[in-house]
Amino acid sequence: MKCVYHPANSASARCSACERPLCPACDHRIKGIPCCQDCIVTGIETLRRNTAAGQRIVHHQEKSPLLALLLGLIPGLGAAYNGQNIKALAHFVAVVGLWVLADIFDSPLEVAFELGGAAFYFYSIYDAFRSAQRLRRGEDLSVEDDRLKLFLQQRMYLFGGLLICVGALATLDFIFPKLLNHYWPSLLIIAGVYVIWNYQRNRRDSQARTAYRTPPPSVIPSSFDRGASDYQYRER
Repeated sequence: MKCVYHPANSASARCSACERPLCPACDHRIKGIPCCQDCIVTGIETLRRNTAAGQRIVHHQEKSPLLALLLGLIPGLGAAYNGQNIKALAHFVAVVGLWVLADIFDSPLEVAFELGGAAFYFYSIYDAFRSAQRLRRGEDLSVEDDRLKLFLQQRMYLFGGLLICVGALATLDFIFPKLLNHYWPSLLIIAGVYVIWNYQRNRRDSQARTAYRTPPPSVIPSSFDRGASDYQYRER
């Protein structure tokens, strides 16, 4: 039986892991156990990966689900504790914005906004607790935060307009108290007209772009037609 690394040498042992024959020069002993060089390198790489993974798990276990839940009592603070800054900002703006609208309007809009704000508030607390548990299991939450960031970036004009509207309504209610309680149906009419107008405009723009991309029918005669015309001209 020859050595797997030196075919000219006779084997004197087998690797304890892969059982390949080894000559005395390739017989590396670890605590008296014969090992080949490939198995030693594989074992070192495996140990390095496990050590790195263990360090990441210990780092994630520093997050306390109970502390995240308690911090979540302040909208967005629990998500910020878990390192999800974009989600923290979204939770804070959503909860505070709904409660501001509830303070501006009277029933039935007041009840609707209060229930919506309360539901989102309790969801943000539960989400902070659940996210901390996921961190303890070693999950990476940065991907979720990146998806939320991309979602907001793709709709930046919409969310920016909503923030401006909420701020404008709060300022108007501060200057003219209870004025919006009498005229809020007019705001719904204006918003509905804007939505319909914007939809029709986008539809016309889409149709115009489609028509622009469609090439017009060619007015240049084909080679057959040109040949027939030349023949008729020569006949004349």
